[in-house]
Amino acid sequence: MRLNRLQAALLSTLTVLLPACGGISSKASSDTGSQSLLRLLDVSNGFGQLIPHTVQKLDSAGNPTQQVVSILNQQDIIDHVNAANPILPVPQFNAAPVLPSGAVGNHFLLARFTRDLDLNTIFDPSPGSMATAGLTGAVSVVAIDPVTGTALPVQGRAFVNGQPLGDTLEGDPPRRPMETWVAVDEFGTTTAVDPAGQGFPGTDGFFVGSQQLVSSSSFVFVPDTDSNLATYETFPLGYQIRLRFTTAVRAVNGKGLSQQVLACSTVGADDLSPEVVRTPPPLQEPLITPGGGDTDVDPLTTIRVEFTEPVQPYSVGVIQGTAPANLSSALKVEFGPSSTRTDMPFTVQPLSPFDLSIYDLYPAFNFPGAGPTFGSCGTFSRVDITINPGQVADLANNPDPADPANFIPNYNILGGTTYFVTGEGPGMVNAPVTPDAIYLSRSGALPGISVVDLNGFGQGTGNPSFIEGQPIEGNTNFPYNANVRFQTGLRPPLSVGTCTLDGGSAGAFFLARDTSLNDQVVAPPLVSDVTDMMLGHPLDGTFNNAKYPFGCLAGNGGSVCTLDGLKVINANIGGGGNTLTPLGAGGFQIGGLMAGYGNLVSFAPHPNPPPLSFPPLCVAPYLLGQEPTSIDHDPAGPDPKTNLLVPGDPFGDPLSNPPVPPSGLLTPEQNCFFLGPSQGQIKVENCLAYMIRQQVGHFLYVLDRQAGEITVFNSNRMTVVERIGMNDPTEFAMSPNLDLLAVTNQNSNTVSFIDIDPSSATFHQIVKTTVVGKGPRGIAWQPGNEDILVCCEADDTLSIISAFSLIERTRVSAQLNKPFDVVAMPRQAGAGNGYLRNVYFAYILNRNGNVALFESGPNGVNGWGYDDVIGIAPFTFNSPKKLQLDPINLFMAVWIAHEGPIDIVTGNPGAPNVGALSQLWVESAVSGQIFLTSGNVGQTGLRDMSFGVNISIGESAQGLSGIPVDIAFDNMRNLGGMPNVITPFSAGTSLPGNGKGMVRVNGPVINNNEPAYMFAAVPNVTGGFGVVDVFDLAKAGVLRKDINAFQAGVQSIQVPNVSGVMDYWRQ
Repeated sequence: MRLNRLQAALLSTLTVLLPACGGISSKASSDTGSQSLLRLLDVSNGFGQLIPHTVQKLDSAGNPTQQVVSILNQQDIIDHVNAANPILPVPQFNAAPVLPSGAVGNHFLLARFTRDLDLNTIFDPSPGSMATAGLTGAVSVVAIDPVTGTALPVQGRAFVNGQPLGDTLEGDPPRRPMETWVAVDEFGTTTAVDPAGQGFPGTDGFFVGSQQLVSSSSFVFVPDTDSNLATYETFPLGYQIRLRFTTAVRAVNGKGLSQQVLACSTVGADDLSPEVVRTPPPLQEPLITPGGGDTDVDPLTTIRVEFTEPVQPYSVGVIQGTAPANLSSALKVEFGPSSTRTDMPFTVQPLSPFDLSIYDLYPAFNFPGAGPTFGSCGTFSRVDITINPGQVADLANNPDPADPANFIPNYNILGGTTYFVTGEGPGMVNAPVTPDAIYLSRSGALPGISVVDLNGFGQGTGNPSFIEGQPIEGNTNFPYNANVRFQTGLRPPLSVGTCTLDGGSAGAFFLARDTSLNDQVVAPPLVSDVTDMMLGHPLDGTFNNAKYPFGCLAGNGGSVCTLDGLKVINANIGGGGNTLTPLGAGGFQIGGLMAGYGNLVSFAPHPNPPPLSFPPLCVAPYLLGQEPTSIDHDPAGPDPKTNLLVPGDPFGDPLSNPPVPPSGLLTPEQNCFFLGPSQGQIKVENCLAYMIRQQVGHFLYVLDRQAGEITVFNSNRMTVVERIGMNDPTEFAMSPNLDLLAVTNQNSNTVSFIDIDPSSATFHQIVKTTVVGKGPRGIAWQPGNEDILVCCEADDTLSIISAFSLIERTRVSAQLNKPFDVVAMPRQAGAGNGYLRNVYFAYILNRNGNVALFESGPNGVNGWGYDDVIGIAPFTFNSPKKLQLDPINLFMAVWIAHEGPIDIVTGNPGAPNVGALSQLWVESAVSGQIFLTSGNVGQTGLRDMSFGVNISIGESAQGLSGIPVDIAFDNMRNLGGMPNVITPFSAGTSLPGNGKGMVRVNGPVINNNEPAYMFAAVPNVTGGFGVVDVFDLAKAGVLRKDINAFQAGVQSIQVPNVSGVMDYWRQ
């Protein structure tokens, strides 16, 4: 960091113009809070302001102006401090004992506060306290040699309102009393009222601001080695002089100091290097916490580093709030075995805007907890911290010997290392991603998230144990991936894992695990509650390894073969009619997708997920995952290879003799291909067009009602991307165009809309709040992007918000009784789309078990829809829990989780306290648009529709394990890469790919998602702790599927405290 002529001249001018003790006039802090709190005003050495620190204000273009502002809060640092605009130097003491007026006198330090000080928190009256100038530990004045680490209390006198501790002991036990030595008379003259006070600054001659030294809200320190103020003294030469106030300092009203303070200066020019503080001899370890071999450290820890003086924040690392976490040239934080060392990116933040000597390092993700050791792999629990010399800059401005026109700071000259070991806790996560994943919420004492792996052959984090020919439950399934088992030379290379870092999947329907082999991949304190979840945009549009500066922002990182312009998605509908199939490298973009469009939800990476790699692809953004298998293996590529991992037997028969291993994918139709970027090229013309890249996965939005926030995760790595504070978040609905997330706030009767478009200037900000009925809870975004429907349970209404304006356009109440859940269907327009009524319908679930039907407009004369609730389905679903659209049946079908299975012959509900999953649909109806006439406008009814329940699953050996509370479907076969279907009633244009619409157009309208399995969360199982039941939708009667070939009988996924299930097209 260099100060130019303008900055140096500006600093010189300011120093001359400063009031001797007052410093630069400060703006009002935006961090005020209660007026009763004790706050610092400023710290001065008489020659200028030491605290608050100052910086040139940046203009709207980010250029320094001549206006100097005080740094009063962390936001000031974010707004104005960077390497091109450093914090300005502080004034030094004169080498001679002189006062601000130029007259001979003692050096001093003055700190002014907003309230009268509690002397008991500052002065220690015990007999031995004079070794520390009579100060408590809450206040200290220390001279420190940064190179040797020697730190000594400065001998001197401390005053508040002209009162120091006396020298004579009194009482039993003996104590030093407070004595008044100095006062300000009625003429404003500082006077020694006790001869011992003569020599206190101002008693030997007036200088501007000298009266401020005598106040009940001011602290003054005067160096005094001979117990005689009349012999003028300086602070020690060759040391950093540090005055610190901790938050233990209090005002007389009992309020503590709001923020810690450290003022620092030198006697004469500051040529002392800023160093990390060391512990006392003989260890002299760097003062880094945790460090020094600490064990059982919380894996979610931050790291605190203390320097000998204030330092420039940007020289320590990326300032929190200015950019994503990155690696630092000053401090290296790494973990993992020697063969797989991982550098941890982090951001930094000073402890206080008034103490720039202590910094907290915020890791980009949690450290792995202590976990199992496999062979020579080692554990990932040791964290090493290295201090690099020549990187940390202080605030000094010394002439540059090479260019006297510029000024440079001092840099640290000492290196050092320390380490700590984490205790038990969450490990690193590399989970499979959609379309091969189902997300589970878990409640209870340890709320969080688990992921059901539907691929079964990926190389994520997991148990690497493997015995050839002996499949064992919980061991890795990855070696059975046919592309690993039967061929070599894949790009990038794949090999069987040896650590939990690359151990791989345990097989289809097993839960993904972290490096500590926990099957809960998100846990507290990352979340305190998981009430709802949804997946948003693919991550690779925001975080990818394209050549600097287009993707990878670290140095000159990245690959030319990962550039957006080469990502050309060329595909059509596969032979089975339910998936997309790539047509080969290059060609046209399906559905009008622009080059560089995000990874399609239709394609799984190979493997799913790819393994973590060392070193990482990029450190900013931090991409630790290997690229998916390359398009280089395309038949037209430089290294043609056949993808051997195809649909087949995902389970094998481990109980047979000899055991039969798994041999193929769970999906009935191929969904993973070799589509990753070309490898090893340095010229873009040698790269093939590709279709999928890192970062795989999506923005995962998690509603944490208890914390009052939405936590945004990377769905692959389960690292926190963002936290969005909310009022009382209750449930989600997502725009089919992936641009907005609607959140009901039950206690405030509002719906908040959050921008979730990564290309938007207001990304992850609340852009609209809409007032609705009372107690909003369930919410659905109509798949054609027409309306947002909100169940208002407290006043028995349904608020309907226009997707055009985000304003409530109507509110209906007919036949609603504590409505709490809703699903909306696409408008029935186009051949194949239901009964072609050219309206959309929505089902509303009442607490009494009735299901109300809403019909959209246009209403009125010449209209053909009532835009109102038109009736109640002729079935009662006792103790209802949840609604979800049936993604296959386009004839207004919905699945309902409830109690008491429906008798499909009589339509009567069954007994309470018995779990049930029922499919409600319109089994017959008059087709076509039915106009309203003058005779039937306002006369609602079920409009010639006949409802049926053909399937109602109860509890049994091949039915439910208990009472279900939520429903989801697999997404392994989908057409999500095609455009959303819109109508003239839709807001905006169609999203060309990855939209949340329920249907697509391929000639006629067809369903978008063709699941093979339905998942039901069952938290309370007789004799158990919670399971996810999986139902085979192709089996007559929809029977429960045995998901575990290692155990006899029909098994479910064991998930203690499961509370919800989620797939990509959840409403």
